Amino acid sequence: MNKSLLIPLTACAVFASGSAHAGALGLTGSAGIHQQRAYYYATEESRNAGIDSQMRPNYGVGLEAIVGDKDEKVQGILRLGFLQEEPTTEPDTGGIENAKYPEAHLEDPRRVGTLGLGVQWGVLGDPSGTQMTITSVVGTGFITTDNTEFLLVEAGVGGTHNLTSSLQATATIMASMRHRKHMSFGPNVYAGLRYMFD
Repeated sequence: MNKSLLIPLTACAVFASGSAHAGALGLTGSAGIHQQRAYYYATEESRNAGIDSQMRPNYGVGLEAIVGDKDEKVQGILRLGFLQEEPTTEPDTGGIENAKYPEAHLEDPRRVGTLGLGVQWGVLGDPSGTQMTITSVVGTGFITTDNTEFLLVEAGVGGTHNLTSSLQATATIMASMRHRKHMSFGPNVYAGLRYMFD
């Protein structure tokens, strides 16, 4: 079995086996930046690649499911998202003249499907009103257009505010780590609305 599918399948099994009597469903939007590598070569015959590490933007939309009573401070999170990532620009070759490099900067934005499973902890405030939260999510970019699936780990701080007894606004700033052959880092911001039910 493709290892990139293990997290989505495990997440689905966990949430399917849990109680559906309390929780929330929501829509989220996200924006952030992440590291990408732009490679270049001194000559066409060179086998040693130079690397220009670039911070490139990403943005997306997604669905969020929350498991746990709306008055509880600890809740489970299941996130399913769609990201669009901008390609690298032409690499900084460090002063090497006539350097050769792939035309990655001419590619279209990359589209990625993500899925994550995590926990939200309320640390200050009232879950039925306004509270500060800490959130951690482990997931994967398991649907890609170029077969470059990756592990995704995020952790950050945020808050929730109940607009009504059943509608909640939420926002989180996350530090993000990706791993596929090498680790890369970057921040992401999530914001959304949840419909809560008992």
